[in-house]
Amino acid sequence: MVVLGRGAAGKTTLSVQLGRVTGIPVLELDAYFWSADLVPLARDRWVAVQGTLAAADDWIMDGDLGPYDVLAPRLARADTVVLLDFALLRCLWNAARRSRERADSGGGC
Repeated sequence: MVVLGRGAAGKTTLSVQLGRVTGIPVLELDAYFWSADLVPLARDRWVAVQGTLAAADDWIMDGDLGPYDVLAPRLARADTVVLLDFALLRCLWNAARRSRERADSGGGC
């Protein structure tokens, strides 16, 4: 399963809940794409990484990397695609609320 949507649409929340219910592993693509210093993978390397991840029998891939993304490797193997198509203002509100919650808990932004 592939879960797509703009930032702060709720991709990770939905993916984690689906993973709990189904027992299917959740792969948060940000963790595979960005280095510790926030440098993105090269396009050809990103295609290869997704191919490796998608070779597993079951998975929920959570992520939408905007202009950096290459969807074909995971869409070719997905049995289901979920698109969280919420309004920009809702996603901005979610992002602001999430940042506030993290700051209040000492987790930073």
